[in-house]
Amino acid sequence: MAVSLPTCRWAPESNHAANAGLQVARELLEPIKKQFPWISYADLWTLAGATAVEAMGGPTIPWRPGRKDHDDGTYCPPDMRLPDAGKGAPHVRDIFGRMGMDERETVALIGAHCLGRCHTDRSGYNGPWTNAPTTFSNLYFQELVNNKWYVS
Repeated sequence: MAVSLPTCRWAPESNHAANAGLQVARELLEPIKKQFPWISYADLWTLAGATAVEAMGGPTIPWRPGRKDHDDGTYCPPDMRLPDAGKGAPHVRDIFGRMGMDERETVALIGAHCLGRCHTDRSGYNGPWTNAPTTFSNLYFQELVNNKWYVS
């Protein structure tokens, strides 16, 4: 499955609700892009992701350059491609299933929630996903399986 990450720089994709908060990450990477203008945004963003996972105790992700950027928002995917956090597991399976992902790939993808936190102004939720939000681990899944959850 080919994903063109740098289209997220352009509207309408940069304005999709599921991408709320990514402007912060884009702004943090912009000085690096200015220092190294020859690197594509697609390569910069994927390298930053692979480096962050490794820096937080995750595996070393093999990485190679060569991704191309789009020059405008023409290739932006439609909105609603990413799951809505309030709609539950069947919705998540449906969304990623439409992208051709099986259960194992979906679990691996949502496992990224072991890192970071929610921000009310971006997602409507607040706080870290786990008690160790800067550590690559399976704590997110432990939280899902071992805690009792209620619909509010």
